[in-house]
Amino acid sequence: MGNKLLMTGMYFGEISSSTLADLKSNLLSTSNEKECILLIAEILKKGDFTVKNLLIDLMNQSQDEVVLNLCIRLFCSVCTNADLRKIDNFHFLINASEFTVFTFVMGAVGTMSYEVIPYLLTLWKEWEDTETEVEYAIQDALDNFLNYRSILSNDATIEEVGNLYLDVVEDKNLAYYYYKSFLAFPGLLTKEIMQALYNAAQKEEKYHLYSQASLLSIFTGEKIPVNTRTIISRHEIDLMINYIESLSGKKIGLKE
Repeated sequence: MGNKLLMTGMYFGEISSSTLADLKSNLLSTSNEKECILLIAEILKKGDFTVKNLLIDLMNQSQDEVVLNLCIRLFCSVCTNADLRKIDNFHFLINASEFTVFTFVMGAVGTMSYEVIPYLLTLWKEWEDTETEVEYAIQDALDNFLNYRSILSNDATIEEVGNLYLDVVEDKNLAYYYYKSFLAFPGLLTKEIMQALYNAAQKEEKYHLYSQASLLSIFTGEKIPVNTRTIISRHEIDLMINYIESLSGKKIGLKE
């Protein structure tokens, strides 16, 4: 279990060889925030979500931005619709730094929940007309959920996007999780990535679906074998096909 996990990356790494009992014992015996969040991550990767409340507490108490960054990334990956409805879970966004807000916005798509949209709309109001990466990331996240750039326009206002959100959720079951307006399941991501790989191979170029590759890696627990920095050939396509086939026999749920 290394400090690499504290840095932003495509996924959270391989499952620890330590037993769940040992990980929990170590968690109880440490007061160091970095050790704590690393242990929480390892416990979550084993499928034990009993530490989620501890994760949320740490996320809202830590003043260490590196620890907070990993807390947010983990939270966005494991939170439920009910977790997102609890405003108290989001104290960390009050007077948050640009880095913290950016981390949350980038993780928002990974929640696969329309319940995250009110937070994105609120953040957009705070960052409107700043012409920063944060503002653009907020707009991209909202477009992922609502496809507002196609339905409205690239220059749609916050109010227009907010009204579109109210219209869209009338036709959605908010007990479920969605990816680009469709009920979420891994096949959506694998199809999108495979199409991008075939296109990139034809042009002998890289493919640029880092977010999709990250989502698929996180929710399957298996890092996809094709690097977004690699020039795509038939070899990479075959690697991805084998990866997809290896997942077909596994029970995978994107959310609880």
